[in-house]
Amino acid sequence: MNPDPVMQALFNQQRLQVLHLGIHHNEFSDAYIYAWDEGVYPFFQDTDGSVTPMPHEIFGAHFLRTKEQVDRVTKLLDDRWIAKNVPTFDELENEFSNELDRMDLVKICRYSFLYGGFDDDFWNTLLTPMQCPSEAISINREFDRKKIYFE
Repeated sequence: MNPDPVMQALFNQQRLQVLHLGIHHNEFSDAYIYAWDEGVYPFFQDTDGSVTPMPHEIFGAHFLRTKEQVDRVTKLLDDRWIAKNVPTFDELENEFSNELDRMDLVKICRYSFLYGGFDDDFWNTLLTPMQCPSEAISINREFDRKKIYFE
C-alpha cells in the first residue's frame, strides 16, 4: 500500500492529537488510546453514521492492523466464547498463521481486553501457561497511558 502523502500527514497529525488528548487531558478510553498508539483500527468505537464520526473512521487505510483484521479476529473469539470453546493463544495463532503474525494478534487481543471484551475466564483460557508465548502475557495487564511515548 502506498497511501496518499497528504492523508498520511493528516493521519499522523490526528494520531498525535488523539494521543496528546488521551495522555494529558484524560480524553478517550484506554482502548481507544491504545489502538491509536499501536496501530490497531479501533473497530469497537466505529459509529453507525447517525452521529459525528470518531477521528479514526476516515483513516482506516492508515492503521497497521486493519478494520477487517480486527473484525475477523474478534468475531472468531466471540464465536468461540459463545460456543464455550475458547482457544488458547497458540490455537489462535495457528488459526491466523497465514494472515497475521504473533504481534498483530497480541495487539488486537490487547485492544479487545482494554475495551472490556469477554470475561476473566476467557482471558485466563486464552493465556493458558505453556500454550501462549511470552509476548502475549501482557494482554490483560493494567494499562498506563502515561507510559506512551511519542515516537
